[in-house]
Amino acid sequence: MADPADLAEQALQAKEQGVVEILRLLQRPEDLARLADITAEYESRQKSAKATLSAMVQTQVESTSSGMDLLEKARRHIAKLQAALDKIDRLCAECADLVQHHDKIKLLALTHGNMKRVLSEIDDIIDLPYRAERCWELLMEDDANLVPAFEALTLLTGTAENAKQARRNTKVAAQAGQILDYLTKVDEVMVAFEELLFDQHLKLPGMVELAQERPTILVDCVRVIELQELLDAEYRRVKMGAVPQRRYRDRLFSGLVRDAEARFGELLEMAQQCHVPNDTVKYDQNENPIINETRDYSGALTRVTRLVGGQEETVTDPDQLQGIEVTEEEIFDEDKYLDELLNGLYDMTDELAAVYDYAAPCFPAEYDIFNRIFQCYHVQFAIVVDVLGHAAADGMSTKGALRCMDWVQKYMDTLRNLGVDEALIRLPPSPLADPDSLPGMVGEGLPGMVVLMDSYVHRMETTVTDWYMKNLKADLDAKYVPQVTADGTLATLGAVEFFRILNQQIAIIEKLNDHGEVMFQTAKTALRVMSSYQAAQRQVLVGPSDKGAGGERGSNGNKAGGPGAGGRPMSLELAVAFLNNNVRCHDQSLEFAEDVQRQLDQSYRSQLDIEDVCRGFLEVAKLATYKAVSIVFNDPGMSNQLKVLYSSGAEYTGGRATNVLIATLKDYFSDFKKWVLPSFLKRVAEAALEELVRRAANMFVAVPPTPSEPLLKRMAEDEADLAAYFETYLRPDRLRRPMALLSDMRELLVADTPEEFSLAFANLIAAHPGFTLDLATRILASRTELQKKQVADITAQCRELWKAREASDKAARGEADAAAGGGWFGWGKKGA
Repeated sequence: MADPADLAEQALQAKEQGVVEILRLLQRPEDLARLADITAEYESRQKSAKATLSAMVQTQVESTSSGMDLLEKARRHIAKLQAALDKIDRLCAECADLVQHHDKIKLLALTHGNMKRVLSEIDDIIDLPYRAERCWELLMEDDANLVPAFEALTLLTGTAENAKQARRNTKVAAQAGQILDYLTKVDEVMVAFEELLFDQHLKLPGMVELAQERPTILVDCVRVIELQELLDAEYRRVKMGAVPQRRYRDRLFSGLVRDAEARFGELLEMAQQCHVPNDTVKYDQNENPIINETRDYSGALTRVTRLVGGQEETVTDPDQLQGIEVTEEEIFDEDKYLDELLNGLYDMTDELAAVYDYAAPCFPAEYDIFNRIFQCYHVQFAIVVDVLGHAAADGMSTKGALRCMDWVQKYMDTLRNLGVDEALIRLPPSPLADPDSLPGMVGEGLPGMVVLMDSYVHRMETTVTDWYMKNLKADLDAKYVPQVTADGTLATLGAVEFFRILNQQIAIIEKLNDHGEVMFQTAKTALRVMSSYQAAQRQVLVGPSDKGAGGERGSNGNKAGGPGAGGRPMSLELAVAFLNNNVRCHDQSLEFAEDVQRQLDQSYRSQLDIEDVCRGFLEVAKLATYKAVSIVFNDPGMSNQLKVLYSSGAEYTGGRATNVLIATLKDYFSDFKKWVLPSFLKRVAEAALEELVRRAANMFVAVPPTPSEPLLKRMAEDEADLAAYFETYLRPDRLRRPMALLSDMRELLVADTPEEFSLAFANLIAAHPGFTLDLATRILASRTELQKKQVADITAQCRELWKAREASDKAARGEADAAAGGGWFGWGKKGA
């Protein structure tokens, strides 16, 4: 508290300050006039000072009160602290007594902690069956709970695995064995969960159906697999060997392979049953098919419906029924068999497409799920087709083979639409194929589809070959007379029908939409048939029985030649028809080749020898041309006139023989102009001129003429007359060569210098094998106008030319013999 003396002193000082203040305010007389204002101001300031003093006093009182409270709290805490310090002193004293027992205290604390943890784990173990049951109930409520149920089961499985590990490590195995009773339920639920996952949701075809109906469930299944993969990776990382690796992803992939094999098991068994009876037919004793029958309780017939003469007949008369004997026979119905098998294959193809459309999007890209399933299915498709092809190759009808190839092509088109790489589309070799069972392929057995395809094309080749051989035989047997076409030319129907049939075969494969192996093999077979057709016609046109046969106009106007392969003489009309047929076949073969090349894939086009086969028809047409020309010159009217060529008689020198020859040729060519296609008429004229010159040269060689003025004049006129006639058909360059041979023969009779004679002789020995050195010597002997020196000089030059010719022939024969001896390719070839 403040001292009273100090307060009095402070009051005195305040009074003195007040007097000083009043004196200051009242220094002038006029200040008294403001006394009232000063008083009022003083009172106001006094009130304000009192209020401020009261507030300050109140604040001080409150602060003092608060300080008293804090002091009281401090006192209480000090008392508590003192009590705590006392307790610490007591505990320290107690601890000082227990320091001697530290090991026992530590062991007791550890035991207490372990017991607490064991009791907690035992509570969890005891609760495992209930929790596992709850997980299964959660899963059974809705498949949408698949992921939560798996996560809960994973935790329970972890607890169960820890318990099993503890049991394996415990020394009291008998008592710890009771724990297994609580773990069994967890294992049972996990097994049931995996069965649901892999045997229902992720099993084919259930996976596809799930993807179509509830794709979110399939996505949850994939999430479960991913979660388990993460767990397996973590277990491997921390090296927890006691925890089994479930490997759900590998289990999924291996399951797909097994599912694919199981899915195709029935189809594979069905493919093996090809040609095994699959239906039953009934017929009576007259082999009339039984449509329906009704029997009574004793087995006696009461009603029969059967087909008699294509009409249904129902028999109910007891007497007639007693005379009916019904026989049953098991048969193989190919249509029924293929319907069932191919429908199954089509279903599997649709299932593969559904995997692409619905199932694959539910899986991560790294699973490559479509390609995995495609590869499994692709192999199984190959196995089924392989088994079917080998089983059906010998007995399946053409229609059935085409149905099988049609399915293969549609399957390949489906794969293309699904984006499968072209290199993987073709069916692979079957794993069941025996590499040694079928020769012809190295390292692998011949695929069944190839066997079936080969069977089909072989059947096609056999059918077409039999057909054209029958047509050729009918043509030669005069069953089919050559027909006059709309343009007046001759033809037989066989050539037109030949390409119609080939085009039908290509059209059949075209409908299969196959541009690869099937089309290639069909086209290759068609070309082979064309070649054999050409060879058969060559045999007809150049057959051995054709030699030396003559012909003449018969009473019906037909000109007949030597017999063909059929043993009958071939008429000129038929030879011309052969010519025209092959020219038309050449044109049609070019169209056929163009169509085939358009249909084939690029990789196959270069493998077909189309041009040579097409050109072969022109070669046959040339043979037919020579055949027709041969028939013409074998006509007695022609051959008799040819025999008098270069004779000294008046029949030749007077020009009658040549005139008859040309008139007869005109007669024949009037027919040729109508019968032969215009594009080939010039070839006929050229062949006729060459044959005429060849036979004239034969007559010249057989009986060398004696030079005379009439003979030489006639020979020159022959050249002019023949050139005048044939120049209407041939160009000058095509006419020059055969006419030069006639001119050279005449030159032998008129040349008077060694150079002229030797030049003509050199040309003749190069053009005709009948001109020899002996012939030249005989002609020179008949040339009485030549001097001995001229004859000697000419003979010497001819001898040199003949030696050069013999040396050339010998060298040519040596080359031919060397080529023939170098390998079997030269076997059977004639020398030069």
